[in-house]
Amino acid sequence: MSKKTKILIAVKNDVNFKALANMLDMLTRDIEIVFLHIIEFPMPTSLYSEVVSTYVEEARKKLGNLVEWARSQGIGADLRVTASRDVFEAIMTEAEKVEAGMIILQKSSKKIERKIRKLVRRTNLEKVVEASERIVVLLPAD
Repeated sequence: MSKKTKILIAVKNDVNFKALANMLDMLTRDIEIVFLHIIEFPMPTSLYSEVVSTYVEEARKKLGNLVEWARSQGIGADLRVTASRDVFEAIMTEAEKVEAGMIILQKSSKKIERKIRKLVRRTNLEKVVEASERIVVLLPAD
């Protein structure tokens, strides 16, 4: 029998029940992962398939192990690789296409730590993020 993952949710006086319910609903359903890799090109670059196809195929080969890993864990998975001049637009477009209920963004630890420090300097939140080896999810309170 597999061990259940326990989730600790620290709450204050008010709880954003909608955000909490949405997050918990996502965690308790069967999930499917769509890995998205965006190859960003400068504005003047043509995005015709003959220009970007080599880059797209290279990325598919390089990242194909993600899909294999997820499937070996019993999780449905797909890999989407797209070329774009605007990463934000590409993420939003792909999220809409696949009807994603949650978007997870990846950023280097150092950049995240700097942003969190600016946002929550000298608070308990900063201490928890720095000290914990666990995934810490920030849930909007309002």
